[in-house]
Amino acid sequence: MAKDLYAYQAFLRPNFESWAASVWLLSGVTGLLFASVTELPPTPLWVIAAIALVMAISRGRVAMRNRRVQKRLGGSAIEFVTHKDIRKQVAKNPDQVWLGEGFEWGNAHIQRAQEILNQDSRRYLPKATLETGGAQWLHGLEHEKAPVRISLDTLKGHTLIAGTTRAGKSVMFRLLISQCIGRNEPVIIIDPKGDPDMLAETRRACAFHGRSFKYLHPAFPQESVRINLLRNFSRGTDLAGRIASIIPTESGADPFVAFGHMALNNVVQGLLLIDKRPTLVSIRQQLEQGPDELVIQAVGSWATQVKPEWVSKAAPFLQKANTSEKKAHAMVKFYREQIRADHPNQDLEGLISMQEHNREHFQKMIASLLPVLAMLTSSELGPLFSPRPGESEDARSIVNLTQIIEGRSVLYVGLNSMSDAQVGGAIGALIMADLAAVGSQRYSYGMGEMVNIFVDEASEAANVPFTQVLNKGGGAKLRMFVATQTIADFASKLGSQDKALQLLGNLNNVISLRVLDEATRDYVTNNLPTTRYKYVMRTQATSNDGSEPLMSSGNQGERLMEEETDLFPSQLLTMLPNLEYLARLADGRIIKGRIPILMDEQDK
Repeated sequence: MAKDLYAYQAFLRPNFESWAASVWLLSGVTGLLFASVTELPPTPLWVIAAIALVMAISRGRVAMRNRRVQKRLGGSAIEFVTHKDIRKQVAKNPDQVWLGEGFEWGNAHIQRAQEILNQDSRRYLPKATLETGGAQWLHGLEHEKAPVRISLDTLKGHTLIAGTTRAGKSVMFRLLISQCIGRNEPVIIIDPKGDPDMLAETRRACAFHGRSFKYLHPAFPQESVRINLLRNFSRGTDLAGRIASIIPTESGADPFVAFGHMALNNVVQGLLLIDKRPTLVSIRQQLEQGPDELVIQAVGSWATQVKPEWVSKAAPFLQKANTSEKKAHAMVKFYREQIRADHPNQDLEGLISMQEHNREHFQKMIASLLPVLAMLTSSELGPLFSPRPGESEDARSIVNLTQIIEGRSVLYVGLNSMSDAQVGGAIGALIMADLAAVGSQRYSYGMGEMVNIFVDEASEAANVPFTQVLNKGGGAKLRMFVATQTIADFASKLGSQDKALQLLGNLNNVISLRVLDEATRDYVTNNLPTTRYKYVMRTQATSNDGSEPLMSSGNQGERLMEEETDLFPSQLLTMLPNLEYLARLADGRIIKGRIPILMDEQDK
């Protein structure tokens, strides 16, 4: 036990064993040569030669092992896989996710890493064999690697994938998406930047596995399915909150946002009162043209429910009303005098209050709301996000998230944020709000299949519903994979560091590729344990008491020392080559791995 505790052997050093093996081999050959060409007694020479050759073999094996160890530090060829390989992986381990090959990071690996970092390693490290950048030797610190498999139960706690540009986030997404498709699970992909490779790979995976593929992209409306972003909700106030959350604001208590939220809620409740499903287009129309017609229909609908004979009783009120505005005022008067006393309706009261509000002031107060609705309903976006069932002139199919999930389909949503960040962010936020509503329904009416949600550049879609999906989605069988470049992206979008940490606190698994941002590096590594590493300290000293100038003493020595260090220092994240990652998993494992590149069979 004591020997194991204090044993130490330098990892990166000259291969002394090769020199020893050479000397022993030369000694053995020399002994055999002398035994054959000289008249000396051969038996002692044979014994010496045999001992020398045995030692040569023993030292040679160690030398070859050391050579292989140091050779691995130069990196190895990138692995490429096809959809056939993915199918085999899924069939072999249906309850696990495969993330390439790697190993569990432990004390032995940080010990070797510190030795490399603490000396001029250029003398011993082989030249890198790949052009993927970074410290190739990091993945060579372990000699025996194995496939990295993560239980699907572990991933229920959602997963953060962090990495700087071109580090491999999209490659990892493609690998994960293809496995979800292979398991015949519903998949929803939200891609703000519109990665053509990820789109093409998703299409190929769906075709290979025979899955239904749906595509939605505001820049390609004719190729897209149509979807009502307000389709799923539990209460009308939910819809008003969704739209109000994407109104631009510079303060947390903006009166224009509050008034806009109130106006939205009144319109939504009015539409629901007349049994008309709210859409972005219908809400915009009611706000722009005024609520007169909606008030007339809403009062009539409520009166039909509580006073079936209302038409004859309302006739005297409507006798002189020859315009929409006068009819609305007449219906309001009828409601207050004939209905409200016995059958008041708070939703209707709110709508009436809005109708009676000063029109000029009303238009000023919703000045920040109308541009948001306009950008989501103008041109091709209106029919795309506010479809009307039964339109014979539009052959594009209409979908909703509940239908996608129940049909085990794959929905790919491109937000086009690089061309229009404001529209893309608004669409992403509304989709996340719709997902939150779907999650709530799954809680209430049954879970069904596990749903995989992939959000690239996730800050583009971050909002309050996003956090709600992360917080409660695990119980509703919503499994999320969230990719970002830096933690600061979330803080910038949500308005504070606390809100960003609240969102991140729901991500139980963290997979980090190369990260340059210090705050992001610290977030990944702060919760890792510390450990100790060994090193040799060399000392030398001389002494002279001054009484005898020529009488001096000296000493030199070596001591084995230990020092505390992080199990994986955050600076190492800046050195990771492309496609390599460090994973901190909810099951307690810390994995150093490398992902393969998924490619088409014909390109392999």
